[in-house]
Amino acid sequence: MYRFTLTLTALFILFQVHSSSLFAQSAEAENIEAQVLHTDIEKNIYFLAADEFLGRDTGTHELDIAARYIATWFQVYGVEIADGYDSYFQNVPFETLKAPEELTLSIGDSTFLQTRDLMLMNSFRGNLEAEYIFLDYASPEELNAHDVEGKIVVARAGMPEHTSPQQNFMTIAQKNEWVKEAGGIALIELYTSPQFPWQILTNFLGGDRVDLKSSDADEDDSLPHFWMNGTIDERIEYLSTSTGSSSEITVSGEEPESFYSRNVIGVIRGSNETLRDEYILLSAHYDHTGVVDGHPEPITGEYIYNGARDNAVGTAGVMAAAKYFAANPPERSIILAAWTAEEIGLLGSRYYAENPMIPLEQTVFNLNIDGAGYNDTTKVTVIGLGRTEADDEMIAAAEAFGLEAIPDPVPEQNLFDRSDNVNFAQRGIPAPTYSMGLTAFDDDINYYYHQPTDEPHTIDYEYVTRYIRSFVYAAQLVANRAEAPFWMPGDVYEAAGIELFGLE
Repeated sequence: MYRFTLTLTALFILFQVHSSSLFAQSAEAENIEAQVLHTDIEKNIYFLAADEFLGRDTGTHELDIAARYIATWFQVYGVEIADGYDSYFQNVPFETLKAPEELTLSIGDSTFLQTRDLMLMNSFRGNLEAEYIFLDYASPEELNAHDVEGKIVVARAGMPEHTSPQQNFMTIAQKNEWVKEAGGIALIELYTSPQFPWQILTNFLGGDRVDLKSSDADEDDSLPHFWMNGTIDERIEYLSTSTGSSSEITVSGEEPESFYSRNVIGVIRGSNETLRDEYILLSAHYDHTGVVDGHPEPITGEYIYNGARDNAVGTAGVMAAAKYFAANPPERSIILAAWTAEEIGLLGSRYYAENPMIPLEQTVFNLNIDGAGYNDTTKVTVIGLGRTEADDEMIAAAEAFGLEAIPDPVPEQNLFDRSDNVNFAQRGIPAPTYSMGLTAFDDDINYYYHQPTDEPHTIDYEYVTRYIRSFVYAAQLVANRAEAPFWMPGDVYEAAGIELFGLE
């Protein structure tokens, strides 16, 4: 009888605690609904996606104005500047890499030419003549096992475990550094990915393009780096069997031009003294793709890529979170980030990840907000649902505003690695992207995605408001967890997280 009474008492207490918890969550959602305003969201999207911004291209005066607008919003609503800095701006150094006028590689009696066979991946100009060595992937272990001093290294792009061309891009700087440390004088990577064929790649990267500039303007700390079309079996056989032969590289053309763009970064201190040294990073890119090269644009005759869905909506979401959390700080601290240069290679977020204003080991979670658009206004698509321990928070936040959280519907597109979140995921920080309701890349998506049709007057603001409110709520639920969410066991980025947070 005593034990039975205890059990009933325990169940009664448990029910009270559970009911209180549900009521608190409901009250939090109601507070967000009252304070995250439809009018703010619509105003900010209309402003950022206005024709006058000419598509917010990186390096333009219009993007600078957008950055100032976001920073002023932070200032007005009491968001703090990060310790040790004097503004909300993180200046990001870029250079415009001019396409070479001439690029040739000679090995024995074979000559490889620009575009057809080769692409230059950095700003090198000059001539190199040296023996080359053929390796598998030029991993640190391989480089240590071979004498590459003074040699040109030829190896496959990326690493063996990579499944997407985006992952190949992410290892460029790392492999460059490995080869340089081993004494190599140049790196040629063999690109073989069928997901992004060579011809499309050269169309995308073969002309002038923008990249991050070395942090030290007086020191060229990168090797000459090339990608070669590796989809021809005979070429792989020739290169592997001719290893040790002499080779000559010639690159000529205009030197790069330097400029700066800006990330916009703010901080809100957490309310819990124990947890406030842990940070939740809320991020969105605020740049877009500018204007059409050569008018008129084939769909509408207009020429401005306004980027309302991609990503004025996401930027408005971070701005809404800034206003709300400044007045209602969660237990953990918040970093608010608007990234530049996402559309040209995730470069603004990459620069921050390499030069963080808050140490990465204190940044326990990144909730990114980005997407191609929406075709289902009953959904939130969480790119990364099922990959971190924050699933319950994502699902509950969506449900609180009448939406259903669904996982990535097109995993073959590898969307997780195609937005700014990946620059933090690959360093170990759990980092899903909270996207609008996408169920397929269908005509509804493609009509607006990276098109001049993506204008602010075409958006369903009732839906977008509920979506942004759910984003803010998801951030609050994660920030108030007793323990920060981590990767699910076996995730490709779990090992990086274990190393970053010292969990071994």
